[in-house]
Parts: sequence; structure tokens; C-alpha cells
Amino acid sequence: MPGRVAATIIAVQAMGCAALAVAFPIAAAHDPGLSTASHVMFSIFAGLFAAGLGFAARGLWRGLSWPRTASVVWLVVLLPVAWTMAQSGWRLPGLLMLGSSLVALVAVAAESTCAPQ
Repeated sequence: MPGRVAATIIAVQAMGCAALAVAFPIAAAHDPGLSTASHVMFSIFAGLFAAGLGFAARGLWRGLSWPRTASVVWLVVLLPVAWTMAQSGWRLPGLLMLGSSLVALVAVAAESTCAPQ
């Protein structure tokens, strides 16, 4: 059960990365002052993250052990990002990211202690 909680949170984060992958080229197309190349590259990068997180969420949902490490690395990297967002005026999104990341970390840890070896 904890693995499914973590999988759901990681899947929502993957959808957020996919939304960013779609939004950045659109934003670059609407504002001629923005660098189109950098927005396209960020879009590709966000799309790759979305795919990787999607695979990790799928593996967590199925109870596999390999996505735990990838998920923990992603969630630990996301903690300072969320904290910075919360302190820089994006309080609600930052706190939501911070809270969901902490819940997912606890869920992954709980899954690793109750999963068969």
C-alpha cells in the first residue's frame, strides 16, 4: 500500500513535468523576446523527466524494487526546489511540492521495509 501512495505522487509529478514540456515551447512561441532554443531544450529535458518518472511510478505501483532508488533521488532533489519556491513568493505550490515529496519519501521508505526481499 505505501508503494501505491508513492506511485500516485510520483505519477502526479510526472504529469506536471509533462505539462511543463508542453507549456514551455508554447510560451516561447507567444513571446518573441524569449529564447526559443532554450525553451525547446528545457521542454525536451522536462519530457525525459516525465517519462522517467512515469516508468518509476509504474514500477512502484507494481511493487518492484528498482524504482525506489530513483524515486528517493528525485524526491530528495525536489526538496530544496520546493523550499525555495515556498520562500520566493510561490508559497502554496512550494508547500504542496514539499509536503507531497515528504509523504512520498516516507511511503517509499515504508514500502522498502515491508516489501519482500
